[in-house]
Amino acid sequence: MSLTYIPRVTQLDSIQLDKELEDLLKQLVCQATKYFEPGVLQPILPELDLLIRTWIFKNSLCDKSCTFGQQMLSLKYKTHNFSNKKLYWYFFYTIGLRYIRERAMYSFTSNSNIQNCFNKMETFQLVWEIINFLRFIQSGKHPALIDFILGLELTADKLTREDLTDFSWTRELLWHNLIELIGTVLSLVNMFGLRQRMSRILKYMWWRNHTGPLSKCSPATMTIHSTCACCSEKPILPHTMGCSHIFCYYCLMLVGILFTFTLIFWARLT
Repeated sequence: MSLTYIPRVTQLDSIQLDKELEDLLKQLVCQATKYFEPGVLQPILPELDLLIRTWIFKNSLCDKSCTFGQQMLSLKYKTHNFSNKKLYWYFFYTIGLRYIRERAMYSFTSNSNIQNCFNKMETFQLVWEIINFLRFIQSGKHPALIDFILGLELTADKLTREDLTDFSWTRELLWHNLIELIGTVLSLVNMFGLRQRMSRILKYMWWRNHTGPLSKCSPATMTIHSTCACCSEKPILPHTMGCSHIFCYYCLMLVGILFTFTLIFWARLT
């Protein structure tokens, strides 16, 4: 008896397990070739990635109609809706397009037109994947964009997660998803413009009482009684920002990180 309802977290975990498997195989290949001369494998790295992904695809989807991550969680695609034509399109979208992009990045590094074209295509794909993820959160079906495009549906005979629900594994998946989310947000932000905005805000906050038209900033002087303008403690690795104040290096780093994330969310909202 197959299960018609599959929890969203189970579907997302299967995708994450597939990524972990691919990274593990790449690490094994790197370990096996670490004694090669430098630069020997560099020209064929896209082909090595293509070979690894094709091997995974052949031994998972082609033979068993499910990925290795889905197999570990007792999931699989409905076979009556997974024709050979859809299998070819699945391979082209998940593996072929990635190879074409990686090969173009290696072979046409100096061609700005090709680079810009592939960057726009990647941004377009990323936007649609975000839209599909929001739709998946609401409907609970088709976690991957290619699943939605081809109309592939998951089914399960049972949901056995006893071996995968320990706290260390759950925590690792959580951090990986969080890092990917931060990376996705950062990739959509104009970092140069963000840096300019942050610089203007920092100058306004720290220099507004010392940059009047009739006033001059006295140079910062470190004495035995000097304290950090942020934490009011003795400065650790003292730094200045062009004004008369002295700051801890770590206080400045913390303020910069907080402003960066604040401006990222503000930039996305506006």
